[in-house]
Amino acid sequence: MLDLVGFTIFWVLGSLLLEWVFHVLVQHGVYYYAATTQAVDGEHAVAFILYVLAPVIAFVVVMLIYNFIRFRIRAGETRLRSPHQFRSNKLFIGIWVLISIGLNLLFFVHPSASALEQMFNSEQARLNRQDIEVDVVARQWQWFFSYPQYGIANAQDANGNSTLYLPVNRNIKFVLRSYDPFHTYDPYIGVIHGFWIPAFGLKQDIIPGETRYMYVHTNKVTSYDVNPMVRVQCAEVCGPGHPYMEAPVHVVSGPDFLTWVNQQKKMES
Repeated sequence: MLDLVGFTIFWVLGSLLLEWVFHVLVQHGVYYYAATTQAVDGEHAVAFILYVLAPVIAFVVVMLIYNFIRFRIRAGETRLRSPHQFRSNKLFIGIWVLISIGLNLLFFVHPSASALEQMFNSEQARLNRQDIEVDVVARQWQWFFSYPQYGIANAQDANGNSTLYLPVNRNIKFVLRSYDPFHTYDPYIGVIHGFWIPAFGLKQDIIPGETRYMYVHTNKVTSYDVNPMVRVQCAEVCGPGHPYMEAPVHVVSGPDFLTWVNQQKKMES
């Protein structure tokens, strides 16, 4: 009985400590850097899971440490001191299995199913005529960005490198394709790339021969110069140039975005 009371005290203290650690982590941002509402939603989902699992993690860790210390055989002893020995406890096993099933069902409903519902609802953005549409082409080993609404065929910086500019507080629709615009060949023999902007909290595979879509809502003025997570990075191994298949991203104010659009048009004219 004393062991049960002692273990419970340590378990409660461990749970409270973990909850505090996770709270501090959440306050500082679960993700390394977040620049879209989708990334913020992802942080909330991870935070929910951490808070719920804190007592479970504490239970397992405290159980292992408590047993190692309390029930170890010391030097000179040939048998355990406790006269009550058993291999299993059906009540404990049953409760553990039921709790595990309950937690899995909970996480299936929230945040998994609820997050999918949010993502499906966000795709209603395709009906919004105010969306910014960006056509993204992936090839070995480079990104190409075009803005059909603004007549920009290939967004580049002053050095001729691909760059992605987006206005803040706007819905962005990415149209994703994989092929080589410089060569004529069967698009189905291309390779898979991964369109990933770490600060946006989303990733979408780009499959040769398919057109895929990704929607985000920018919520912060930022850029690659501010944080390296604000970049397009290929997240699928696509050959020897894969680690260098990246492009800087700039999220700017509305007026600055229009200024950049005009600069791009002058460069292409």
